This record gives sequence, C-alpha cells and structure tokens, in this order.
Amino acid sequence: MGALGDAVASELAQHLHWRVFDKEIVNSIAQDSRVRQDLVRDLDERSQSLIHDTVQRLLLSAEGISFGNEEYHEALLRTLAYIAACGQAVIVGRGSAYALHGEPGLHLRIVASQKTRIERLAKRWQVPPDEARRRMQQIDAERRSFIHRHFRQDLDNPLFYDAVFHTDRLSVEQIVHAVMGMMAASKHAEHADKPAARETVSGEMFGSPAPGHAKLPAEPGPARPL
Repeated sequence: MGALGDAVASELAQHLHWRVFDKEIVNSIAQDSRVRQDLVRDLDERSQSLIHDTVQRLLLSAEGISFGNEEYHEALLRTLAYIAACGQAVIVGRGSAYALHGEPGLHLRIVASQKTRIERLAKRWQVPPDEARRRMQQIDAERRSFIHRHFRQDLDNPLFYDAVFHTDRLSVEQIVHAVMGMMAASKHAEHADKPAARETVSGEMFGSPAPGHAKLPAEPGPARPL
C-alpha cells in the first residue's frame, strides 16, 4: 500500500491496451460460481484442461493443509488460472504471483520505504501522518495474512518475483519503460512457431493468448481505475 503498484498496473494496461483485474474484480468472479462457469465455457478445451491441471497441481501441493475457507481458496485459484489463460491482463494482488508461480508470465513487485508510503497515503487520504501509518500497517498486515492463509508463503519471498522495483527511486514511467523492454526482449527470444508468451504485475501481467484461446468476454463487473 502506497508503493504505487496500482499506478504501475494502470499505466502498463493503458500502454498494452489490456485489462486490469484488481482484487475487487477477482473476488467478484471467485465468489460467483455461475459467472466463473460461464467464463470457463468460453475457453477452448485445451485452455480448460490447462486450468484444471494448474488448479489440481496447486491443490495437491497443499494437500493436508487447511486454508479456512476451502471453497473460496479453490475458486480463487480457478479464477486466476482462467484470467491467465485468456491473456491480455494485468492482475493486481490476490496472491497471483503465488497461485501462478512456475506458469509463463512476468511477476513484478513494487516497493517503497515506509516513510515514502506514509507521505503518499497521508496526502491521498487527506489524513495526518500518524493516521496514515496506522491504516497502512493494518492493510499491510491483512495482505500478509491473506498470502499466508491461502498460499502458506511469506509476502517478502523474492523467489516469487521476476523483478522488484523501488519507487523511492524510480518513477512510474521509468518502471513501465523497463517492463515494456523486458517483455519485448522475451518475445524476441521466442521461436516463431511457439504461441505468444503470457506475461504477468503483482499484481501480474499476462500477454496475448495462444491461437485458439478465447478473448475476455463481457466484463463481470466494472473495472474501476486503479
């Protein structure tokens, strides 16, 4: 919170003409089984099989571990796998770097010092610094708890990220330029006969779907600006 990850996600999505999936949209899909089933039906059989395999692998890797709300946990995994299969998406948070670890994609983490984050949030929320600090620490704790509860991982584990950007030193524009360069280099290295790579901001960023993959259907809910 306050590191400008949402601004980076929004700017990247605008440059790429992709869609941003923030936590509200991801939750909306995960908690509505009818919407989730309708979306999966729009994918071809190969994509549906990939989603099933991804979710089963994640569930088996956590066998014997209780996640509290098991139904939501599995629905969340299916939702994130669906979005990745569709491609052309920037996923913000909701543990997407952990749920999709090992899958093709670019996983980013955006960080800033506590001092800088407090200054930004106090200005954004129009509250004194002490109040901004209290709110920030509460949100940080909730996010950390979410990752541990659903993925049994430490939010600060660098092995789940392909790149970490420090916004005390780098502007949103500089980060976007760097990420676009990373994506261009990745695509250049691919063989011409392979499907286009899916990219992921952690958020996550997933690129063009392979030939035959479904495009995103009508939005399940309003995509608010980040």
